[in-house]
Amino acid sequence: MDEALLRAFPLLAVPASGAQAPAAEYGTRYLAGRHGVSREITLPWVRICRLIAPSALPLPYGVVADAVEFRCGPIPLDVIQQFVAHAKEEQPLEVAGAFLWNERHDSWRYARRTLRSVSAAHLQYQELRPADGEHLVVDAHSHGRHAAFFSAQDDADDAGAMKISLVLGNLDQQRPTSKMRLCMAGLVQPAFLDRDGKLRVPA
Repeated sequence: MDEALLRAFPLLAVPASGAQAPAAEYGTRYLAGRHGVSREITLPWVRICRLIAPSALPLPYGVVADAVEFRCGPIPLDVIQQFVAHAKEEQPLEVAGAFLWNERHDSWRYARRTLRSVSAAHLQYQELRPADGEHLVVDAHSHGRHAAFFSAQDDADDAGAMKISLVLGNLDQQRPTSKMRLCMAGLVQPAFLDRDGKLRVPA
C-alpha cells in the first residue's frame, strides 16, 4: 500500500541548487523544499505548484517557487461568444456548458451540456465526454438574471476538481457579470481572461 501510494504521489527532496527536473508524467507530486512541502500538479493544459505545508524552520533543500503555468492556447472570442449567446437565449433559466481544448491542434470548442432538470435557480446536467485529445478546461454555467457568484452548491461541485469554473450572470442587462476561478484539488484561486483570451491568475 505504501509503495503504491508513493508511486501515485511521489515525494521528492529538491536539490539545494533548486534545479529540480520537470515532472516526467502528468499527475501530482510533492516537493520538499527550503520553506516546506509544495504540491505540484501537472496536466496537459496547466502546471500549478503551491506551498501547502510551510515549515517553521528552513529545511536543507532548494527553494521551490509557487507557479501557475497555463499550457493551453488563448480561448477564441467566438467560443466565448457562443456561451454568452447560449446563456442569453435561455435566461431567465440557467444553462451549462464547457470550453474544451484539443492539445493536438491547440484548438477550442464550446459544448452545451444536456440538462436533466433546470430552473432559474438550479440545474442538473449530464457529464460531457471529451473527444480524443480534448480536455475539459472551463466548466461554465449561468445564473440567468441573478448576479454571477459561486454558490454553496458550486463550492461542493468544485471540491476536489481540477478545472476552471466560470459563472455568468445578469443576462437580462446590457453588461452581464462574471466570476472565474481556478480549482486544483482543493486549492481555489481567482482567475481571469486577458484581452487576448489567455487564462491568467492574479500575481
